[in-house]
Parts: sequence; C-alpha cells; structure tokens
Amino acid sequence: MRALIAFDLDGVLYSSEPFLGEAYREAIANVNVQRPGSFSRVPPTREILDHVGWPLSEMLERMFPAVEVAALDLLYAEALAVICAHVRRGEGLLFPGIAETLDRLRAAGFTLVIASNGRQAYIDAVLEANGIGSYFAPLLAIDRVRMKVKADLLRGYLARYEAPVERLVMIGDRASDVEAAAAVGSRFIGCDYGHGYQHEIDGAGPIVSAFDQLLEVIARVLS
Repeated sequence: MRALIAFDLDGVLYSSEPFLGEAYREAIANVNVQRPGSFSRVPPTREILDHVGWPLSEMLERMFPAVEVAALDLLYAEALAVICAHVRRGEGLLFPGIAETLDRLRAAGFTLVIASNGRQAYIDAVLEANGIGSYFAPLLAIDRVRMKVKADLLRGYLARYEAPVERLVMIGDRASDVEAAAAVGSRFIGCDYGHGYQHEIDGAGPIVSAFDQLLEVIARVLS
C-alpha cells in the first residue's frame, strides 16, 4: 500500500499572513454596515494567526466571545468571501520549495491529501490560485462531509484508500494537527516555519525547518 501523506494547509503549504489583517478589516466593516456596532475592534494580524488552524467558526468564537451569534454568522460568511477574493488575487504566498517537493513526493509514489480545517471554497481557492491542486488526491473538506474535526478527515482518507494507519503521516504546524494525528494513531511531522509556535509540536514527531526537508524525513519515519 502506498503511504498517505496528509498536509495541513495554512502554515505548512501556504501563508495568508500578507493579507489576513486587511481581510478581517474588510469583513468586519461589511458586517458593521449590515448590523451597526456589531464589532468594536479589528484583531491584529498576530492574534488572528494565533487562531489559524481551527475551524473558522471556532476562530471567530474565540476572538469575539461577547459578540452575538447573528453577527458572528455574518462575519463567518463575509470573512470567507473576502479571504477567498484576496487568495484569488495572488496576495498570499507559498512557502519555498512547495511545488518541487510535492512533485518529488508524488514521483516517489506517495498519495498526497489535504487535511485542513478550512472551508472547501478556501482550500480550492488556494490550490487553484497557486497551481498546486493537481498534486493532491480528491479533497475531503469538513464543510462538505459529515465530519466535525480534522481527525475525522484522516479517518475518511484512511477508509477511502483502505490504508493502514501505519502508512499515514500527518504534516502540520499547530496543536490541532498534533491532536488529529494522535486521535487516529498516525505518525506526525511538524513544521516550525509556519504560523504556530514550536511548543505546539514539540515531542509529537520529527520537525522540519523547511518544506524541502520532508522527503527525507517522511522516508525515515515510514522505514
């Protein structure tokens, strides 16, 4: 059985940091037009990045615990639309070595999948805008399947490919990625160049400081 390599998106393959603060300013302004006074502040980019990796609805609840549910629902829709627009304009960035390394991993016979808490519209926008969608097997996205957490996505991929969990490696940069791998019993490789903090991934598996180190490390953990 070919091994399954599951990648988180933000902080592993792609960074929305260049536009994320502006996107939230736009989205919050749009909601405040519809529901005046709903949001009194725009979080700084670092605060937003600290929540990236969790589902968008959970991110918003964490950042705005006192805001009414109706306003959060509006922000959910606005933030997704505005962020996708920025992505399609090419305002985010791929980390160095992504396409070349994905090409080598695929040529080595690995099945590559995305395991992200992001919505399908966002994932599709990132993959299409950056020309890397063809490297990955068909997507399982939390908002399009009856799955609640990232571990459910991993279980879904394991079932789809009838793969033993010993042949699955989760690549991530956040505690949510570590938790998903632990929940299914898969191997984990951490990335310390992304949005997370190293303490989130320490002790969960080997750590790479650049994406192009993954081929060697994956081969080692699966040997």
